[in-house]
Amino acid sequence: MTPHRPRKKLRIPDATAAPAAAVASDVLLSLPPEVLDEILGRLGLCSAVRTSVLSRAWRRRWESLPFLDIDIPYGQQALWTVDSVLPRCSGRIRRFSTSLDELSTRRLDDWLVVLSRHGGVEDLDLGQDHNRFFSLHSSVFSWRRLVSLELFTCHIPPLPPDFEGFPDLKVLDLTNVKLHQNGEYQLEEIIETSPLLEKLILSEVCIGGEDLIEWEIQAPNLRHITICSNVDYGWNFAQLPCLQSAVIDLWEYVGDRDFAMFLAGLVQVRKLSLSTFYAPRVFGKLINPCYSLQKGQISCLHMLPVAQSHLVVQVNGIKILETLPCTFNNLKSLKLFMHFCELPPILLVFCFLRSVPNLEKLKILICYGKDQKTEANGEFLNAQWTDGMCANLQVLEMTGISWLPNEMSFMKLILSKAKLLHTLSISHDDDCSVSHVDPLHELVTCRRASAEAQVLFQGAAGNY
Repeated sequence: MTPHRPRKKLRIPDATAAPAAAVASDVLLSLPPEVLDEILGRLGLCSAVRTSVLSRAWRRRWESLPFLDIDIPYGQQALWTVDSVLPRCSGRIRRFSTSLDELSTRRLDDWLVVLSRHGGVEDLDLGQDHNRFFSLHSSVFSWRRLVSLELFTCHIPPLPPDFEGFPDLKVLDLTNVKLHQNGEYQLEEIIETSPLLEKLILSEVCIGGEDLIEWEIQAPNLRHITICSNVDYGWNFAQLPCLQSAVIDLWEYVGDRDFAMFLAGLVQVRKLSLSTFYAPRVFGKLINPCYSLQKGQISCLHMLPVAQSHLVVQVNGIKILETLPCTFNNLKSLKLFMHFCELPPILLVFCFLRSVPNLEKLKILICYGKDQKTEANGEFLNAQWTDGMCANLQVLEMTGISWLPNEMSFMKLILSKAKLLHTLSISHDDDCSVSHVDPLHELVTCRRASAEAQVLFQGAAGNY
């Protein structure tokens, strides 16, 4: 008989030793916990969750992170991801950003309530397409840690009675949003109770009610402001001592209020972008007739003393600013969306040039300017020139021109007056049918105040 061999005893691994062995073989797990948390936090939500498949030790590691950013693109993935991930996070959520679809919009209130239990977030970015508006849950107004709030296509509810402001808010971006009646006061309070606010964007904001309510934007630390609207909602500017850049597109400007005083609130700005398609409305009495407009020719203007600080001219019933009530000493870069087809925007350009003694770069983007209705020839434009105008101008960019006589007269004037100019950059409109050869030759050969000034032709403007 064959002797019986003793069976070998099975060696059962110690369960408590498995994590230790995993740590010993995993360089990342051997790092200090705070360093590992920082690494996983920088990966983003999807990558952090994927670390679950690395090993048993990694399976639930992401759930214990002290902070997490949730940034989900548009689609049903947002619904699944947030519903499955948000309840499992034990730490705080720093950023919550998602593009809402129909399904996720229904779940948004629940998500925001859960985030409120975490103390809110630092960065909230919510948006939806133009056709549907979502309603913001009022719990967001209790999030004292907010640093950035960006809302797109959103109904904003009234402020709760116990609203205390956003003490850490630095960015407020409201685009295509709707507020209830007297929402001007709501915006004023949000901005005023955000003492650290640096960037403010109010684009296509819609406020209920028909009465014009004047209110102030008070933000002592504001660096940038954008206001884009087709309705005057009574915005005014308090002192903005830190303002560096501004984009102002009010389409029809500021209703029947004093446009010059409106601009005076931006006096500290260094970089300004302004749309000047229409003549701003201002008040005053007609005195001292000297020019008027007949059959497209300039023959008489009426001077209007609106206030002691600035003057207005009236052309064919249209009141146009001639001087501003302040000097923009800090302004170095000015971008204007305008055309040279009618007198109001042309005169408004000179109004600005009189008030920006340190301007270095002027960029003019021609919009809706192919049919010249009024002639403003070189003689007339030269009469608008004053001493010190464009004394520091170095760059003039003319984008989307159609080689109209008024455009040519303006470029020639700048070439003949700006002593520090070194670049005139030109691009024509994509649909321009006029040959550029003769106009360019005319510009290259005209008299120049600066020996260093050169004319650069950039071709078609493209989609600017």
